Amino acid sequence: MLPPPDFAFLFRGLAILAAGGLLVAATAMAVSQVWALCAALRHAPPPFLEAACRGRRLRCRLLALATSFGGYCAMGLTLPLGPLVGRAPRRMPRSGEPVVVCLHGLYHNPAAFLCFRPALTRRGFGLVLCPGYFSLGTDFEAVAQALAARLRAWLPPDAPLCFLGHSLGGLLARRLMAEGDFGRRTLACVTLGAPHGGSSLAVLAFGRLGRGLVPGGPVSRIVAALPDPPEVALLSLASPVDAMVAPLVGLAVGRPGWREEATPAVSHLGMLWHPAVIARAAGFLAAAVARRQA
Repeated sequence: MLPPPDFAFLFRGLAILAAGGLLVAATAMAVSQVWALCAALRHAPPPFLEAACRGRRLRCRLLALATSFGGYCAMGLTLPLGPLVGRAPRRMPRSGEPVVVCLHGLYHNPAAFLCFRPALTRRGFGLVLCPGYFSLGTDFEAVAQALAARLRAWLPPDAPLCFLGHSLGGLLARRLMAEGDFGRRTLACVTLGAPHGGSSLAVLAFGRLGRGLVPGGPVSRIVAALPDPPEVALLSLASPVDAMVAPLVGLAVGRPGWREEATPAVSHLGMLWHPAVIARAAGFLAAAVARRQA
């Protein structure tokens, strides 16, 4: 017979894990915020981000700190749900039914889109896919090819597509749209806090995939050479207080055809939980689909 569980020992273990997680979150937040402030002293933000906090910089900075810590905590609490969110679709899309493909960022998993999925469903998207990928021990092109193979296995070759990518996931969305079979049936793409021009903070990343995100690094070079598919609605959402993409100029796409908008003052991870950001991204995708199907 098994001995009765020692609940006191279990609770102590959980408390230690929680305290360790909070310490990691606080440390990561402090490092990224200090790094971003130093980068801001040397590089001016792009105009569309500079105007977002003009006259209220202190309030924006306090919101950045609060949403950064909250974002790390939310990430830690929801990570175990990743395999459930990222599972294969239960059905094939109906003829002409658009499919939203959500791609998470570095060191995250499909649980990143827990709040986005119901918002997209309310906007009429009946099939939302959140394929996951492993961030360590690999490179950008290997991840892109693995995601492409999974989407080809999950979906018929004529299913219309919309892409929604957070951080590195935004760059992977751009890479997938450059594939001929995906690009010609893509209707819209939204990126959230994507380091289109790279981030100097990536020098501290674990693994070559993360370190490849430095400005001028291998990922930046690949993304800069990618063509944008024609007639696709493209939106880049970026926060004026994003401390993970430093300097902020790395958030700028700088290409024709892209709409660039500043979000409310919210952290890099906080974008995934902010109601206004979720509503804007879901609304943009739904409007783009409606225009193409009209």
